[in-house]
Amino acid sequence: MTKIGIDLIGNEIADLTTFFEETGNVAAAWRAYSLARQHSRTVPDAIQTEIDRFAAGLAVVAEQAMRAGVDVAHPVTFRPEELGAIWRGDGKADPIGALQRDWRNVSIGAAVARQIENGKKVGAAIEAVAESVPYLNSETVRKAWQKFQRNG
Repeated sequence: MTKIGIDLIGNEIADLTTFFEETGNVAAAWRAYSLARQHSRTVPDAIQTEIDRFAAGLAVVAEQAMRAGVDVAHPVTFRPEELGAIWRGDGKADPIGALQRDWRNVSIGAAVARQIENGKKVGAAIEAVAESVPYLNSETVRKAWQKFQRNG
């Protein structure tokens, strides 16, 4: 079997890093970080900066808890909402949902682009992609294609 010289993991890390840099979506940063660590790859600087930002936010709370000692009258608490606020960083309400929507749009747009590169007209390419995935319809593919063209 011939070995293909494509670095799928490296490409996904690079794509997620670019996506994070362009959108600020922290879920993309964490996915890139996880892939890099799992596959012994270098963590991109932008991703490491995000991980460090999150860790510093948690460290502040940990330091408060350590300094409070055993003061049962004034316990340091850390609620899920506070963790979410540190994780999101820029206040986006649902980074996972946004990642899913945006990544889906990129995937659909790229599929339409491949159809066009293979000689189909835009309308036919949109229909072909819509028919290839059971949950897609032409309108969804058309909108994803338009976003893909705007955002690349």
